[in-house]
Amino acid sequence: MRAGSRSRTSDWVAALRALYSEVPDELRLARDDVAVSLLSPGLAALVRGLTVRPGVARAAHRLIGATTLGLSYGVPLRTIAIDEAIVRSVTEGTRQLVLLGAGLDARAFRMPELAGVTVFEVDHPSTQAFKRERTRGLVPLAERVVSAAIDFERDRLGEVLPNAGFDRAKPSVWVWEGVTMYLSQDAIDATLDSLEALAAPGSRLAVTYLKRGFGGVATRRLGEVGATLIGEHLRTQQSPDELSARLVARDFVVEADESALDWATRWPADDARRVREYERLAVARRRPLA
Repeated sequence: MRAGSRSRTSDWVAALRALYSEVPDELRLARDDVAVSLLSPGLAALVRGLTVRPGVARAAHRLIGATTLGLSYGVPLRTIAIDEAIVRSVTEGTRQLVLLGAGLDARAFRMPELAGVTVFEVDHPSTQAFKRERTRGLVPLAERVVSAAIDFERDRLGEVLPNAGFDRAKPSVWVWEGVTMYLSQDAIDATLDSLEALAAPGSRLAVTYLKRGFGGVATRRLGEVGATLIGEHLRTQQSPDELSARLVARDFVVEADESALDWATRWPADDARRVREYERLAVARRRPLA
């Protein structure tokens, strides 16, 4: 991310969530009625224009999917999968949710399940400043929303979160969505080390990552160019075994590791045959005390 500039990938993800909240029923998988409020006026107008009629929305769905080589189809599916992991933790009694690289995530404003939960939104200060402006006047459904500024390449969670009121003695659920591929491996390992220190036994982590060798050579090159154009760089790819080893070393047990191909079998997606396995989601739980 360019210095002094917010994450543009957060715009892209929020726009897709907004789009898929207004498409015809057969395309609507994850509903996020708050997402459009978080977009810049121009991007919000574009989303509304693309969903003004069912036929236009269907065409936009196909065009964006083709342009992104199927990557866009995975965003609503990924949203549902992560929501499930959060709800499972909250049902088990977890009352702290940490969004690492929160971007324009609207979960604190759209999920009634978070009524008794404190949500810690951890992100770059430039992105947080934009989000504060866009959420002005919105009433969160979470009990409390706390912003904690961080640069994952320079700062340490172990210092940032406790200063924001996070209680490391209590279980927590962590969401690290759409971030790791833009970080160096050293930054990823440092963050996982912080989770080892901060996540109490029984805590859960939902983390997405870019699969090593995703797509073909041309697809990888296109992804690298696209990321660079919006001020990001694809830095790290991992295999499921590599990520699992990193989690196990920090006393996490992997409960599931799936891609959009797996999600599409549980929540049938329109044109599911066009879904591609680029990003994966690992859900892991910190071992409870014996």
